[in-house]
Amino acid sequence: MPGTSFDATDLPAFEPPEFEEEQPDEDERPPLRGTTTPPAGMDEVDWASLEDAYDTADQTPLFIEAITSDDAGDRNFGLYGLYSATTHQGSVYTASEAAIPFLAESVRHDNALAVQFLARIAVGETHFVTRPDDLRDATSRYAGVVAEFAADVEAMWVRTGDDEALRLLVLLGREPSLPALTPDASASLCLAHGFAAARANGVTAGVPRQRDVSVEHVAAARDLMTSSPSLHVRCAAAVSIVYSGFADEHALALLHHLAQGEYRVFDAWTGDFAELAAAAWTFGTTDDGLLATPSHTNPPLHSRLLERMTRQFRRSGEVYRPVAPEELTDAQRLTLETALRSAPETITGADVTYRWIDVPGSVPAARRLLGTATGELTRRTSAGLLWFVLEDALLASGDTKTALAALAEVDAWTALGEVFAAPRPDSRAEKITLTVRHLYGDGRENAATLQLCSTFADALAGHRDRAGAFLDEWLPVVSEVEGHDLAFQVPGQRIGTALAALARSGGVPEHFHPMVKPYHRFPRYSTVPLPLLREIAEVLPPDVRAARLAEWAD
Repeated sequence: MPGTSFDATDLPAFEPPEFEEEQPDEDERPPLRGTTTPPAGMDEVDWASLEDAYDTADQTPLFIEAITSDDAGDRNFGLYGLYSATTHQGSVYTASEAAIPFLAESVRHDNALAVQFLARIAVGETHFVTRPDDLRDATSRYAGVVAEFAADVEAMWVRTGDDEALRLLVLLGREPSLPALTPDASASLCLAHGFAAARANGVTAGVPRQRDVSVEHVAAARDLMTSSPSLHVRCAAAVSIVYSGFADEHALALLHHLAQGEYRVFDAWTGDFAELAAAAWTFGTTDDGLLATPSHTNPPLHSRLLERMTRQFRRSGEVYRPVAPEELTDAQRLTLETALRSAPETITGADVTYRWIDVPGSVPAARRLLGTATGELTRRTSAGLLWFVLEDALLASGDTKTALAALAEVDAWTALGEVFAAPRPDSRAEKITLTVRHLYGDGRENAATLQLCSTFADALAGHRDRAGAFLDEWLPVVSEVEGHDLAFQVPGQRIGTALAALARSGGVPEHFHPMVKPYHRFPRYSTVPLPLLREIAEVLPPDVRAARLAEWAD
């Protein structure tokens, strides 16, 4: 009422309501909101015994059912689930193989999402497949299983014209029953002919075709390239011509123009077709042409040099095989000299590792191969140039005896400082300047570090004074950053080698004992390899040694 003040004391005391707590059923699946048409037979598979990216694959049938729903939220749930668990970052699992026949059943009902996941299972991250030789590294171990259902994919393409269905057929190496090209043909049809013809005609990057098996589409593609009002179609036609092995100045000029990215046209195969144009131009251009283009254009010099390296240097196995100076060709020399002068990241970048070719992996290594470097590693020993002995005999072949004999003929301590050197003048952290080819994440580089440190430790048995003076220099820094990350603060590889050299040649003085610890906050990433630390720890007092070894169990 007006003029009456509110008094909270007049209210009854609040008593919270009691709710009966419901315990969720751990076996209950998340509900789907829409109407689904799940493939038959999924419940007959023991999904829990299979693996996906995270653990057991018991959710995979739910994800497959979800992509058949008429509810967009359900489909997004299924799409995310299949992507993250079954084709995670291009990897495949036992659950991926088990899903193939059920995805194929959904393809029979024209399910576009099912086609996309069949493609991902067959060739991983399909958007990285922009040129014929990309398939060499992209095809998964289950591509053959997916290919067994190619007829279903082709039937869907005939019914729907779905670009992804057509692309999957091409990536599987199955040429669909296509009509002759006409001015109204889609860009995807042009690309399909180009990929199929690359196989049939034996086309490789920068080299004309070896065979003329697939040629009937070329004349029509040339006509489309010059007459179509659609830049999208003209680009695809030019790509088709190049991949078919009939690259000419007109097709390459158009592709180079479109690669500059001035036209925002998108394509189901690659996204922005500027990337497709750049990939096709790089594929079809000769070695000399890769360097003749102005450096400010797309593709950039970095990409063009990588392409030259891939063509000119041999593909490696699991072990890097160094190129000997006497093997170096004029073309290889020009490539390395251009990279050192204008794009050194071409040599030092990770791209070269992924391409897996035997090419120097650091700027110092490239200069040594070219004969423009100086220092102990360039000294000629009875076994050959020291850097070549270390790369070929030690790192590639595991021949410690030959490496030690060569190190005995030079100043091994100075050579150690050239093998492990800071990549920048203001850096204390050191990298291996020799070439170390390794598969990402498999520990091969760590094994090479251990091999080098251990071999040099044996070679430095007669250098106790120099090793001790070096350790004295770094002892204060190592002590000051106790508990912090040493990996970037000190030259850990050389410190570990010096400690091992002392341990193997008379023992480590007591005042250096505090230096025997991991050189990273996470021991497994220590720049002093853990096996070497465990060996050096034998000089520590028993109680300290036991405690340290327990900490380094990882």
